[in-house]
Amino acid sequence: MILKATLAIFALSIIASFAPAHAQHHSGSLAPPVDFDGMAVALSSILSPEDYTIDESDSVNLSIRFFDSLTNTNIDSVTYRVQIFHGENLLANEYFFDEDGELNLDIRPTSGCTEKDLWKCTKYFGEKHPIAGGYYARGDSRPTVQGPIFDQSGQYTLKVSIVGATNPKTMTTSDLYFETFLSIPEKQLFTIQTVNAQEFPVLIKSFDNTVIDFNFDEKSNKISYKAPVNLEHHDHHTSSSSSAKQSIYLEKDFEAFKLGQDINILVEGIEVQDDSFVFDITKPEKNIIRLDIPHEELLEILDKSSTVQQSEKNTIKVEIVPGDVAVLGSTSLNFENRYTANVTWESEMTWGEKTPFTISFFDENNNPADNIMYAYSISDSSGDEIWSNIGTSDSFLGILVPYGIHQESVQMPSDGAYQLKIIITGQDGTNFDQFLVSQAEIKLTEATITTKTTTSPSPETATSPSPETATTATPSIIEKKQNETPSIPSWVKNSAGWWAEDIVGDGEFINSIQFLIKEKIITVAQTQGSQEKNPQGIPAWIKGNAGWWADGLISDEDFMQGIQHLIETNVIVIPK
Repeated sequence: MILKATLAIFALSIIASFAPAHAQHHSGSLAPPVDFDGMAVALSSILSPEDYTIDESDSVNLSIRFFDSLTNTNIDSVTYRVQIFHGENLLANEYFFDEDGELNLDIRPTSGCTEKDLWKCTKYFGEKHPIAGGYYARGDSRPTVQGPIFDQSGQYTLKVSIVGATNPKTMTTSDLYFETFLSIPEKQLFTIQTVNAQEFPVLIKSFDNTVIDFNFDEKSNKISYKAPVNLEHHDHHTSSSSSAKQSIYLEKDFEAFKLGQDINILVEGIEVQDDSFVFDITKPEKNIIRLDIPHEELLEILDKSSTVQQSEKNTIKVEIVPGDVAVLGSTSLNFENRYTANVTWESEMTWGEKTPFTISFFDENNNPADNIMYAYSISDSSGDEIWSNIGTSDSFLGILVPYGIHQESVQMPSDGAYQLKIIITGQDGTNFDQFLVSQAEIKLTEATITTKTTTSPSPETATSPSPETATTATPSIIEKKQNETPSIPSWVKNSAGWWAEDIVGDGEFINSIQFLIKEKIITVAQTQGSQEKNPQGIPAWIKGNAGWWADGLISDEDFMQGIQHLIETNVIVIPK
């Protein structure tokens, strides 16, 4: 296996210096940290693909990661005891060993077990570690678990005991116990029929039981349905703490929702935040709307909603409405092997929001180039690099693009001209001996924005913005609404998460907090004392809190207590 660090050094000899890859956040389940030899260790579990169902594939990858939550580094040489439950039924119970702290299991669901104790139908395949004794990965092979696991929809409980760490011979004084949760969605197929007799299937995968009252209003192109929720249950073990989660699969030729068009999602008539959903156009046959509303945001929405007695309801009304057609810029980059990359982006940018980019790769015959690996960077007019991504794999350099099309969203500091550099690093999981480089100029203009409406933008209720609400995008109005308490912009939480993972430096994080204070988006007590900055720096526990805050595991108020400490010690100076 070629180490990523070695490949990165090789890349640096060919292209200009790359900044570290930006953070890749994934949905999954995260158990709170516990103390282990002075470290605050935590455990996460992720299914890939996240919305897996048994009829789509004969296997799914279960990744279990054991790491230091303060430094976000894996713990080496870990022996796990893994138990998987569906309700009260034990499905799997076995020991595994992994050298780098991230255990990957090939789960192969099977149905039809007739045993009363379902775990008796589960089989394990692979090699056992000669010292630790658990099944472990050797070369490219992974331990395989075959049985009645993830073969039904619903919530599964993963109970993991860490019985050894840091050395195959070292056992923990007492087992460290973690509990996480994973969900297999319920699938439902609906049909949209248009007035000209066209039919479009719509597949909804719901992680909270089935949806009801599905409807499509052709006049407004609005999809609506009611989704089940449990407002009393808040699972603190889940990184997203999601209360409403669905994936909506649409046909590529369904014109109501297509590339270059914004979408708006409303719950009980209130528009949800942009970072609670994504419009994924990267799959070859389907466009996918992935909705994942955190518990806290859902409670805020229902508190604002004028609908009756939300506390007595166990469903919420979800509406998905096409937004404006984006003003797109485009360019084409050519490479020495006669491959091309077509790049489109929203050419009108709004300060504080990310700019979406779509990159499509084609081979010499103008067919989609599958399994391309690439890296990219964006530099400003002075040549200073503002953003880059070289991927996150430990075995190759680059972002893997299975179907030849990839979406990225980039935080652009201002409008103007930028230089985009794309480097094709390999294909089919193997890096090229010589990378292929091409670059082009991209231009952004500042958008004119209006404050977002809090009611459905259907033709019956839509109104034109008043002169008071139409304005240009300046920092002082980001996320602010008239007569409302302004909310924290999503880019600030992203910055906190990247800072916690050492993707950005202390200065960028402090600048984002100073922005919140200056714009009165957050309020902290002003302390008496020197306005000279404390040279001792930021304590490690603050960085740990930032990571938890970015993942929604602690509240804004809890995180602000740490910020107050930084102000009291003059690590952060409130701008006058």
